[in-house]
Amino acid sequence: MNIIWLISREILAWPFWWYSYGWSFWMKYWGRWLKKQGHSLALLVWIKNIFVPMYGQRDIWSFIISFVVRLVQIIVRLAIWLICVAVTVIAIILWPLAPLMIFYYLYILYYGGRK
Repeated sequence: MNIIWLISREILAWPFWWYSYGWSFWMKYWGRWLKKQGHSLALLVWIKNIFVPMYGQRDIWSFIISFVVRLVQIIVRLAIWLICVAVTVIAIILWPLAPLMIFYYLYILYYGGRK
């Protein structure tokens, strides 16, 4: 009797956890992950040093080459970071829809798509 009570309590409590604490936990996790990706790409460092010549050379070609190389780096790193943002947004949006999709696919599996 006790095991039936525990299982039924967990089954009934699961949706409340999924849409409250679980979603909150994963939103914080994805936020930390996004911040970590931003730090690993060092986008702000590249932006801050865009006009600093490479290797300390101060002629015009060093400025031009350094600017072009850093601009390409900034564009590529920004594109990578925007992909990370897109993955994060998709994960946050799909979190509340996941149980509904599972139930829908189980329905399709059981009934075979017939009406």
